[in-house]
Amino acid sequence: MAVKKVKAEDAVGTPLAHDVVRFAPGLKTVLFKRGHVVTAADVGRLKDSGNYFVHVAEVRGVHENEAALRMANASSGKNIFLSKPGQGKVNLLAKTPGLLKVKTDVIKKINLIENFAFAARPNNTGVKKGGLVGATKLIPLYVDERRMNRVERILRTSKPALNVIPPKIKKIGAVITGTEVYEGRIKDAFEPALKEKLAAYGLKITGKIIVPDDKEKIKEAILDFRAKGHELILVTSGMAVDAGDVTPSAIRETGAKVVSHGVPVFPGTVLMLAYLGDTTIIGVPACVLADKRTSFDLLLPRVLAKEKVTKAELAELGHGGLL
Repeated sequence: MAVKKVKAEDAVGTPLAHDVVRFAPGLKTVLFKRGHVVTAADVGRLKDSGNYFVHVAEVRGVHENEAALRMANASSGKNIFLSKPGQGKVNLLAKTPGLLKVKTDVIKKINLIENFAFAARPNNTGVKKGGLVGATKLIPLYVDERRMNRVERILRTSKPALNVIPPKIKKIGAVITGTEVYEGRIKDAFEPALKEKLAAYGLKITGKIIVPDDKEKIKEAILDFRAKGHELILVTSGMAVDAGDVTPSAIRETGAKVVSHGVPVFPGTVLMLAYLGDTTIIGVPACVLADKRTSFDLLLPRVLAKEKVTKAELAELGHGGLL
């Protein structure tokens, strides 16, 4: 797009190449936005604001709003909806809570093409319904159709570049461990914390039991929940590595395959992930009570989407693992 400077009266019928801002004592307001097509009635307002000359787009092509919308449509999955375009930008938002999947290589390809911008939240992020997950934008006011078609072709070939996977797990059991809680000496604080985190995905705890720090009782509770069809079992507290913490041993003795006891995420390094057949077991670190975001928050959306997380993938959490 070429831009030229013309008299206000000569700009009638052409789009502005920049925002026209009006200043007054205690006031700064946008009089006309970039892309506004100047009319005869606008000329007086332009001059009143001191804009006897304006910059206009000399050559037309695909307008910024249309370009951003075409990018968004070509890249979004079925669980994404779009905002109305404005100033060359379209927001991509989640139709459902769940796990955001991003094809980072595709986004990189688009951003290597001059004048096009595509931003997204990190891959495997948990998102709420209506949450912002990405944005597309054209930098200039117009782009030629040939380059627009090239961008659309890349996006459509790899569609969806962005999508949200809703939770697939519905039945969730919570095994609350701790003799002091079992005996009623203190009130359980884990259930409220877990309820809040699950509620963000539209889910509830469907079964709960409080047991003392007894390996056999913890093991029995886990196996009982599995027998009752719970797809995810959250075992709280007692996840450290000293001799008094029997929860990790109890999880192992259920016959579950332990992926890892420990992840490179702070806070939450002592989290445990295991699979007992199709049932996922998470040993929840105590830091979920004190810290807003922990390793549990990183792992939960993937587990809810029924992704089988490997030890190598847990190791990769170290990049970005300082929360």
